[in-house]
Amino acid sequence: MNTYATLTDLRRRLGLTASQTADDGLLLSYLVAASRLIDAYTGRHFYPIRETRFYTYQHAAQLLLDADLLTLHTLTNGSAIPLDACHILPGVLVLDQTQAVFTAEADPVDSIAVTGTWGFHTDWEHAWIASDDSIQNNPLSANFLSVSVNDIDGMDLTGYQARFAVGQLLRLEDEYVRVRAIATDTNVLTVERGVNGTTAASHAQGMPIDVYQPPEDVKQACLRVASWLYKQKDAGFVQAAGNLRGQMVVPPALPDDIQQILSPYIRIRVA
Repeated sequence: MNTYATLTDLRRRLGLTASQTADDGLLLSYLVAASRLIDAYTGRHFYPIRETRFYTYQHAAQLLLDADLLTLHTLTNGSAIPLDACHILPGVLVLDQTQAVFTAEADPVDSIAVTGTWGFHTDWEHAWIASDDSIQNNPLSANFLSVSVNDIDGMDLTGYQARFAVGQLLRLEDEYVRVRAIATDTNVLTVERGVNGTTAASHAQGMPIDVYQPPEDVKQACLRVASWLYKQKDAGFVQAAGNLRGQMVVPPALPDDIQQILSPYIRIRVA
């Protein structure tokens, strides 16, 4: 599951030592819960996912979108529409009518296919940062779940934290993978392959690894909610919900300060 902060981030916020790992599974559950609460409150998600969405023809020059589009890969309406004819605006795709228009020559329902990377980010151009590390498998096959790197706990380019952590979304060329576990003694990442709509593929030794960075205030909101859940788990101020570990707690509403942080991100629905 996509989370907006890592296990390392949350452990640091809670002041847990390296040996205090008994609750790591629970902490990950709270990170997932906090992330989905943020999604529900804002009406959008802050992680990238690649997929094709289908739309009904309504207008020759514009297409109202029901989700945030980060990057347009292909646009099809009977035939492919040139990408340079498309303008991505908030909540809408607009066509340069000197190059192309939408049509409904047959059934207009689901006649327009939009393939892209979907999600919301305040600075998508810089959402992926270099890990300062690379694939050491020779090669990394498409079905292999262990990624060898040079220095798993070396500092990232900020010099503030280790470059890899459980919960991160990584990019290997066109493939996204999610970090499930790390082994600092062997410099091996255990990952989930081909996540968020991407396809697992083979990668050559030496290919760089990029790390996804959600908007910083969304990350901090996630940590705030997850740490609150952890500290309040026995206080009786929250509601119970089932998960793979049995029962976990979720707040009836986001704290007021988190609502203030996230309010600018609430997606306005278009009809």
